[in-house]
Amino acid sequence: MEISQTNESRRIGGDVAAYLGRRSSLLTRRWLRAVRQHMGIRPPTREGVMGLVNQLPGLFAELRASIAHGGLEHTERRAVQEAQEHAFERWRQGFALDELYLELDLLERCIQACVREYFAGAATRDGQAGIHEVIESFFSSAIRSAMRQYQLQADRRVSEALAERDAAELARRISEERLRFAADAAGLGIFEWDPATGDAIWENARMYEITGQPSESGPLNASEFSALMMDREEAAQLCGQLQAHSAPGERLHAIFRIRRPGTLMPVVVEVSAQYMAGRGGGQRLVGSMTDITRRVEGEDALKEADRRKDIFLATLAHELRNPLAPVINAAHLLKKGDLPPAQLRWIQGVVERHARHLANLVDDLLDVSRISAGKIRLRKEIFEIRSAIERAIEINAPAAAARGHRLEAPRLDRMPAAFVHGDCTRVTQIVSNLIDNAIKYTPDGGHIQLRVARRERTVALEVEDNGIGMDPASIQTMFRLFEQEGRADGQKVGLGIGLSVTRSLAAMHGGSVRATSEGRGKGSCFVVELPLCDGPTAEAERADAFAPRSVSLRVLIVDDNYDAAESLAAVVGDEHEVRTAATGEDALALARVFEPDVAILDLALPGVSGYDVAKSLLGERRRENRMFLIALTGHGQPEDLERTRDAGFDRHLVKPVRPEELMKLLENIGGRRT
Repeated sequence: MEISQTNESRRIGGDVAAYLGRRSSLLTRRWLRAVRQHMGIRPPTREGVMGLVNQLPGLFAELRASIAHGGLEHTERRAVQEAQEHAFERWRQGFALDELYLELDLLERCIQACVREYFAGAATRDGQAGIHEVIESFFSSAIRSAMRQYQLQADRRVSEALAERDAAELARRISEERLRFAADAAGLGIFEWDPATGDAIWENARMYEITGQPSESGPLNASEFSALMMDREEAAQLCGQLQAHSAPGERLHAIFRIRRPGTLMPVVVEVSAQYMAGRGGGQRLVGSMTDITRRVEGEDALKEADRRKDIFLATLAHELRNPLAPVINAAHLLKKGDLPPAQLRWIQGVVERHARHLANLVDDLLDVSRISAGKIRLRKEIFEIRSAIERAIEINAPAAAARGHRLEAPRLDRMPAAFVHGDCTRVTQIVSNLIDNAIKYTPDGGHIQLRVARRERTVALEVEDNGIGMDPASIQTMFRLFEQEGRADGQKVGLGIGLSVTRSLAAMHGGSVRATSEGRGKGSCFVVELPLCDGPTAEAERADAFAPRSVSLRVLIVDDNYDAAESLAAVVGDEHEVRTAATGEDALALARVFEPDVAILDLALPGVSGYDVAKSLLGERRRENRMFLIALTGHGQPEDLERTRDAGFDRHLVKPVRPEELMKLLENIGGRRT
């Protein structure tokens, strides 16, 4: 009997399911109309309508299967899945939770009404209650599953939103920390001012460091800052600039000074007006402040260096023109011919003095360039300091005598021996520069005194004068490049590089230079200290004592400058046999016949260069009878010396060479030949 009832229920359920299938289009239209008319559900868009239509078939098919089988036990899992997919689609389309519930509830009502219509026309109403229960259970399960799925999506969206918020907050903190770190590294103080309330926020400690405001006192607002830290005129000017740049996002760049103990410190500010909606609203001034003291000092230093450069160039032109005038005049006098011997000697002295002066100027300029580039090289040897002092006095004595100065120096023959390991020529230059400086800045008829004091580990050379003196505050600037002091008559003399070169050369010898003066008109004193070393060995002294005398040499002079070659031949020809050549080819041909002991070669020769001539000459002479090669050139950089050494030259002399130096070198070569 129970089996018969079950079969009957399934038959009725199948008939109802088939009826619902035939009426599916009508059901869909009713459902859509109900959804449109219901006030709790938003008016569906075309996309929403298509979503309803597309979602209905699967859910409706599962309901019919449940009715046909008389319960949910066969189709519950599939129905739940369809309900979840429907809920997810509604979530994607933006439906709210109550809208989803109403949509499914309306669908259930439409289906229940359609079932009642079926039984109203049926012969019997057996099984109607059971089918209504199946439909109610189906939709109850579907609605619960759909709402669970919807809630899961909502929870997932909330979790994602919270995670995004946390990530954004972390990124904001990292960004603020990076900004704060960058601001601190750049020396920026960050501030915020509220013009309406007077509130102030200083974002980092750098603001307190720049302003000198104690951190425990808190930040200064705009009015306090302008009153306590700024000059009144600059404060008014800054206020006007802020008003002119008050548009949101507009930036103001301003430079002014703030008061610090004992000084006014230049600062630069970058300010922009912003509306801070999240912090009480209203307009706020947000900006940065930077201490630019070093930048201003650097700019001032560059301006001062530029000013001193201009003075130097003007002075250089003056210094170069001055000696050229008497040389040109002397050359004009020589054109007359038949000049008395006294006048010839006077012309000779004029040309020699001023040519030497020009050579010294060029040497000073080259020294500055080499020292600045770190290319100057010292030819170190152990020598007695007296030799450098003697040469310096010899160099400067004529200039001192011309101005009537009394140049007083100690009896060098009574001085205890003091040996220095260094470049004798450069140490001579140090002493000569100091004596020359005293001559320039001491009025005619003045007194210049040179003193030498040997101490435990150093020897001190003092050059004191009774000249114009110096302001004690400006003493250290005297050693700067291109720095000059005016003489008593207001005239600038020299190039302003002598003392700078002197200090650099002393430092290269491990020594120092200092200056003192009691003020203007009270003279100056410069002191050089150099480290002492042990003297040369007795064997070296005996070797010098028994050095053989020089002999006459055969000297080949090669220079494409005719005047340079012939004038040098005239100087050397008094003691040695000389031949000249103007090209490398002529020099090689002449050397085969003349067989010189010494060749003095210019390097920049037409055709065959001086380097190639040197290599050829060395290849043609046997090792035991090798000639001595001297490079005489205008190039004197370290790389030039290295190149001549590689080419086989024995010495490198830079034009213009002093005749005494060249003759001394030839004398030494002749002595070694003997």
